[in-house]
Amino acid sequence: MQFYNPEYFLSFWLLPLLIFLFVLAIRRKLNRKRLFGNLKTIDRISNFSERDWKLRAVAVCLAIVFALFALLRPQWGEEKKKLKRKGVDVIFLLDTSLSMLAADAKPNRIEKAKMEIKSFVKQLKGDRVGLIPFAGSSFLQCPLTLDYAAFFLFLDSVNVGYIPDPGSSLADALNNAIQSFPKDEKKFRVAIVFSDGEFHGEDVEPSLKKALEEGVHIYAAGVGTKEGEPIPLRAGKNKVVGYKKDSSGQVVISKLNAELLSKLANESGGMYFPATPAEREVDLIYQDMQKLGKKEFKEKLLTEKEDHYQGFLFIGLLFLFYLLFTEGRLKKTNSMEILG
Repeated sequence: MQFYNPEYFLSFWLLPLLIFLFVLAIRRKLNRKRLFGNLKTIDRISNFSERDWKLRAVAVCLAIVFALFALLRPQWGEEKKKLKRKGVDVIFLLDTSLSMLAADAKPNRIEKAKMEIKSFVKQLKGDRVGLIPFAGSSFLQCPLTLDYAAFFLFLDSVNVGYIPDPGSSLADALNNAIQSFPKDEKKFRVAIVFSDGEFHGEDVEPSLKKALEEGVHIYAAGVGTKEGEPIPLRAGKNKVVGYKKDSSGQVVISKLNAELLSKLANESGGMYFPATPAEREVDLIYQDMQKLGKKEFKEKLLTEKEDHYQGFLFIGLLFLFYLLFTEGRLKKTNSMEILG
């Protein structure tokens, strides 16, 4: 089994909070009832008993659990489809240098970049995607593919420090991308750079010239702010033990350098945008990319994982219907008990 939207696993932390609130509410209700007399007698003349509250609390929690599983889009089994594809080839260049740990983009620059790449890929239809992480060097992490779920698995594995070579060499990443495109036609090629632009005087002119010769359109999203942030140094995954300092002992402030990214994009026929919380730049790049046209490919047999979110969604809806129908039934039952 695999999940098409694994980022929704983060939403499961709401369940313990919800259970805590239900327990708190039930206890408050019981304490108030005790002020008026015997609990069994009070239950007979009130709308809901303690048991009713517990059943409804369980139903709410289960409805949320199954709804979240539906959002995760669980997939298993295989489905074979004949696909006649039209599209472009898109390679994402993801900066993994140390400065991408700065938190002026939330939760930090590299995680923000990964979220935007996922948002972009989810809009694509029939376009192949590839991934090149880069720091002081680069490599083709995911060759061009139509299997977006597999692409997301590769993307999720990339983090700062993934490439041991220090620095940030965009020129090397561009050269790698150019070599990774098919050689048969110099059209329908897109490279999208996600970086803070801190390349420290690197000469990218030869790589830009080569990209123009090979028909590669470069788009760029600048991740970070002009004001900048210190670069945290971590022990383990979460613990910050300090901040990067220069040779004089001063804390380094990493700032977004939009000039080089903008130059690359504009001179290659692409566009540059700063990354924003609303991710509007993803839509703008996607819309502009449609102007490049789409190459028609031969029909091929494609094997895809089957979606099974429908069953989880159906069960979640059943629990919601249970909540709606039992409310009226419980009130009616309690009214009959009082009359009896």
